[in-house]
Amino acid sequence: MTRKWKPILSTLSAGIILLSQICEAHAQAAKFTQDPKCGSTKGCYTDCAQSCTFEVAWEDKGTAVTFTIRYDLESKTDVWAAIGISQDMKMGSDNVVECHYESGTVRAMRSQNTGKMNIAAEQTGFQQTQGSVADGVLTCGFDIQKSAINLDADSYLFFANGPIFPKQINGKSMHSHIPKISPSMVDFQSAQVIGGTAIQLLIKVHGLLMISAWIAFASIGVVLARYYKPMWAERKLLGEKVWFQIHRTLMILTLLFVISAFVVIFVHAEGWSQFSDDEEYKKAHPYLGVIVTALTFINPLMALFRPHPDDQYRFVFNWAHWFVGTVARILAVITIFIGVTLSEAGAPEYVIYILAAYVAYQLFIELVMEFHECCVVRANTGKGTAYEMKNISDPGSETPAAVNRGRKFKNVMIGLHTVVIAGFTVAILVSVA
Repeated sequence: MTRKWKPILSTLSAGIILLSQICEAHAQAAKFTQDPKCGSTKGCYTDCAQSCTFEVAWEDKGTAVTFTIRYDLESKTDVWAAIGISQDMKMGSDNVVECHYESGTVRAMRSQNTGKMNIAAEQTGFQQTQGSVADGVLTCGFDIQKSAINLDADSYLFFANGPIFPKQINGKSMHSHIPKISPSMVDFQSAQVIGGTAIQLLIKVHGLLMISAWIAFASIGVVLARYYKPMWAERKLLGEKVWFQIHRTLMILTLLFVISAFVVIFVHAEGWSQFSDDEEYKKAHPYLGVIVTALTFINPLMALFRPHPDDQYRFVFNWAHWFVGTVARILAVITIFIGVTLSEAGAPEYVIYILAAYVAYQLFIELVMEFHECCVVRANTGKGTAYEMKNISDPGSETPAAVNRGRKFKNVMIGLHTVVIAGFTVAILVSVA
């Protein structure tokens, strides 16, 4: 068997190595080197090390500043590259200059960011000086009069890029990568060289982890534990009841994702998060995040020390586990709502509506399942209000067999719930990424 597969594996390995070398050679060929005038007669904002993917150069001319943008197209056509000039590190009321490469032509224009929207701006005090594409590199030059934009004031510099779709408003789509932001304010009268990094990357990772934890894993895991204990009673999964294994897996994923998100944001902020937003309520975000993380850690810790199902104090654990979990979920969703409104997150405004729809749906599905439990299953068992509270994390607890009535409805609902939650999760993740 070894001899039979050895030639095939060798061929595959050689092919992979050759392909990686070709890709690396192509990538290196497409990139460009830093302008030698950077740091002497020109100031530059760039990601250049051995090679560059973008470079913004400027030179003070007295009443105007001459800018040159260079951008590695990576074999793409119909794209835009833009700079933003801002007094803070968020996308708000910013001056923008965008360079469009479309149908073989490069044209530059001014625009304005208002919140998360980009609109056209007056072109007075602005003039394009060059526009070309050579060896896969876009070059776009323009002059900005200081009377049009106050370039005597130090500003943060953004760089973003994305594709052009002719049928869209203004032809542009949203930036395809996280915008790069200068780590400090730029003096357009100096010849300083500033490196560009995507400082929002860890913020995005933090948000994606928290959204996955609470919108995806917790939403399904809690419904399973609350309403699906009697389901699949005759089946085992790795030696435990099916509902419990799935619930435990989802809640462990929730815990791991929350802890990871907690660590990531502290690494990014190098301590406690500070926000530039004026709204006071947004400053509650890090405090709520710490509380949510603590509760998320406490709940499974309690489950490890839960008393036996027949213990006289088991009800204390039941209520404590339910209370801590419920408070954590509510606070987590509130924290996510605040998080997506933070300017540092760079999320579009419509995400709020997707989150609101998710909350409405989650309340609806839990009310439907509660109604089914209370008014259909329990009524059929003749127990009414004597029905005992479910033990949310005890795999050994039993529920009367009669509550299996309506299992077809429950099977349909858990399938529907999983699909809908997956849809909400993907929609939110794509929107904030």
